[in-house]
Amino acid sequence: MKKQHFLFPVVASLFLFACTLDSERPTDVKYISNTDPSWQQHLSQLKKIHAYTNQGQLGYISQQERFSTRFAWQYHNPTHYRLTLSSTLSRTSLSIEVRNNIMQLSDDKGPLRSAQEAKRLLREIVGMDLPLDQLALWLKGQPDENNAYQVGENHLLAHFSYPVNNSLWTADYLSYHPYPLPLPKDILLKTAGQTLKIRIDNWTY
Repeated sequence: MKKQHFLFPVVASLFLFACTLDSERPTDVKYISNTDPSWQQHLSQLKKIHAYTNQGQLGYISQQERFSTRFAWQYHNPTHYRLTLSSTLSRTSLSIEVRNNIMQLSDDKGPLRSAQEAKRLLREIVGMDLPLDQLALWLKGQPDENNAYQVGENHLLAHFSYPVNNSLWTADYLSYHPYPLPLPKDILLKTAGQTLKIRIDNWTY
C-alpha cells in the first residue's frame, strides 16, 4: 500500500492553509518561572481533562515532501484514541485508531490492516514520524514535567523539548483559544528534517 494514496499534496501557495504560521521557531518570546501560581493553576486544570476531541488543520514539511490535511482527534484514554486525516481537495480519508496498543487503519472504503507496532506502521503508510503516544498531552498544551519546558508571559505553555526514539522534538505554542480554559490554537512541532504545523479550530472536553 503506497503512502501516496493517503497524502494530500497542495501547491506552495495553498500549503499554509490560509494562515501565516511560520516554519521557523519564534525568537522573541519572553518566559516566566514554571512555579508561577497562575501557570500551576492552569496545569492543574489541564490534568483534569482526561478525554477530549478537537478538529483542525495539519501541515507537514520534510525535505522529500509537503502536504496539508484536515484532522480530527478523539482521545478517550492512553490506550484508546483515534486520528482521522481527510483531504482538503477530495473525499479521501484515513483513520488511525489505537485500542489496547494495537493500531487499525481504515480509509473511506473500509479497513486496511492492523499491526502492534503502531509507530512503524504510521511511518510506513503516512510517511511521517508522528509521536502518537505523546500527542494527547501536546495538543492540550500540557508538558511532561520530567522534561524541560518554558512558560510564556501569558502564563501558558510556550515551549518544550522532548526526546522520542533518539530524536529531539521541539514544540512552540504560538496562540491559544480564549476559552474559559485557554487551549492551544497554533502549534509548531519540529524534529530533524520534519516540521508539523497544527491549527486547532475547536475543542470539546
